[in-house]
Amino acid sequence: MKILINAFKLMLNTFYCFFKTLPTDKNKIVFISRQTNNPSLDFRLIIKKLSEQDNLKIVTLTKRIEKNIFDMTIKNFPMMVRQMYHLATAKVCITDGYNLTVSTLKHKKSLKIIQLWHSMTAIKKFGHQTLYKKRDQEIAKYLNMHKNYNYIISGSEIMKQNFAEAFGYSKNKIISLGLPRIDYLNNNSKANREIIYAKYPELKNKKIIMYAPTFRPSNKYQFQKLINKIDLNKYVLIIRKHPNIKCEIPIHKNVYELNEFGSLQILSVANYLITDYSAIILEGAILNIKTFLWIYDYENYSKNPGLNIDIKKEFEKYAFDNINNLYEVLDKEKYDFKQIKNFHKKYGFNKQQNYTDLITSFIMEVKNYEKENIRLSEKTSLYNEFDSQSEISFR
Repeated sequence: MKILINAFKLMLNTFYCFFKTLPTDKNKIVFISRQTNNPSLDFRLIIKKLSEQDNLKIVTLTKRIEKNIFDMTIKNFPMMVRQMYHLATAKVCITDGYNLTVSTLKHKKSLKIIQLWHSMTAIKKFGHQTLYKKRDQEIAKYLNMHKNYNYIISGSEIMKQNFAEAFGYSKNKIISLGLPRIDYLNNNSKANREIIYAKYPELKNKKIIMYAPTFRPSNKYQFQKLINKIDLNKYVLIIRKHPNIKCEIPIHKNVYELNEFGSLQILSVANYLITDYSAIILEGAILNIKTFLWIYDYENYSKNPGLNIDIKKEFEKYAFDNINNLYEVLDKEKYDFKQIKNFHKKYGFNKQQNYTDLITSFIMEVKNYEKENIRLSEKTSLYNEFDSQSEISFR
C-alpha cells in the first residue's frame, strides 16, 4: 500500500511540475470540493459576493468522491488533472474537506490554501482525531491528510482546539469567522417556507418533525422505529438523510424526504428537529427550533468515532436513547427553549453581522497580500474581535 501510494504521489507531482511552469493568475480563485457534485451553499454565497469584485476569475471544481482509494485516484483522475492546472495557476484555493491534489502536491509558494470546513461545529470527532488504528494513521500519513493549508476557518470560536487536533495544526492556525450559511439561515427562512409550501401545499399549517441523523459507518438506522412511533395523523415527518447514508426510507403516508431541497431549506418549515450528533443542532438553534436528540447508540458512538462535545450533558433534558420517551416529551410537554438557546450561545456565533462579508474580505486580503510569510497570530486577534466597524487588515 505504501509503495503504491508513494508511487502515485510521485507521478502526480511529476505531472504537476509541467503545470507549475505556467504563470500564476493573481486574480484567480479556485474552489475545490469532493463533498458534492455542485458548489455547496457556503461556496455559492462566497462566490456571489466575490463576483461583485472587478477582474476576479472564479473557478469551481466540485465532484462528489466516495471515501475509497479507487474513487479518489483512478476514477477521479480527469478531475484531478483539471484541479492540478488551476492549482498551479491560481492565487487562492478554497476547499471544504480533504482533497488529494490539495494536500499531496507540492505547490507554488504564491498559492494560498484556505480550508473552509463544511460544518459549523465539530460535535463528533473527525480527521486526525479518529485515527485510532495504526493502519489508519499510516494511510493518513501516506495521503498527506489535511496538509498544505495556510488558513483554516472555523465556524465556531469554542471549537478552535478541536479543529486544531482534527487537522493536525497548532491552535493559532485556526481562524474563527463563522460560515456564510449563518447569514442564509437568518435571512432566507421566510422565502424558503414559501418555496416549499408552493411545491407541497399539503404541508402548510401542519406540525412538521424533521429527522436528520448523522452518518454511521455501520449504515444501521432506525427509520422504521421512528415512523411506527409518530402519530402520522397528527404530524408530518420529513427525513433528511446524510449524503453517505445508503439505506432506503420506508414508504408511508405523511413521510417525506424532499430531496430537491437542502437541509437548511427544510429547517424553515420544521416545528421540531430530531437529530443526534450532527452539527444541524446548531443550525436549528439559530432558527430556535424545538430540538431533541435521539442517541440510541451513545455509548458506542462516543468511543468511535468519538465526541468533542458531551452532547448528552449539553442536552440533558432533551437527549434520549429511547424513542418512546422522546416522543412522549415532544408530543405532550412544553418545550424549554433555554436549553437550545444556551447551546447556541456556547457553541455558535451570536453577534449580528454579515459572516459572508467577513469571510470574503478575508479571502481578498489573502489574495492581495504579497509577502510569503504572514504570522497568523497577528491576524486572528483582529478577526476574532468581530468588530464590523474596524478596519481588518494584515498590514
